[in-house]
Amino acid sequence: MSNQRANRVLGLVVAAISIVALIAVLAVKDTTQQLDATTPEGTVQQYLQAVTSRDFDTALTYLATDTKCKIENFDQAYIQDSIRISLSDSAITGDSASVKVNIENSGGDPFGGSYKESQAFRLTQSDNGWKIAGIPWPTYECGGEFK
Repeated sequence: MSNQRANRVLGLVVAAISIVALIAVLAVKDTTQQLDATTPEGTVQQYLQAVTSRDFDTALTYLATDTKCKIENFDQAYIQDSIRISLSDSAITGDSASVKVNIENSGGDPFGGSYKESQAFRLTQSDNGWKIAGIPWPTYECGGEFK
């Protein structure tokens, strides 16, 4: 086989691999539906997106003004890189709400095990919209108080 023909075949192989990689990236692209940020569910979603992106300054803006949680509490929290969060349930009663989510962490074992937990977020409605009350996931201690 001549060098020119070999280069042409190599170029076609590289192009084919590039196309397959592009298709794979587009197929796996995040298709998370963005909820209305003015709802309790949307508030929790925005908070969790900030937390999992490790944007703790933004995460704090979703907490109620009387929170004892500080950025240091988030700095100490363990947030796994491979995590999936899904909405489980929500309820609104007057100026308060509850939003439950399921959190799935990959176990890191060679057989693909995972760990699942359920977390409930309590919210209160304020002039600035819905705010998360209490000590929310992933913190378990804020201002000397434990979850």
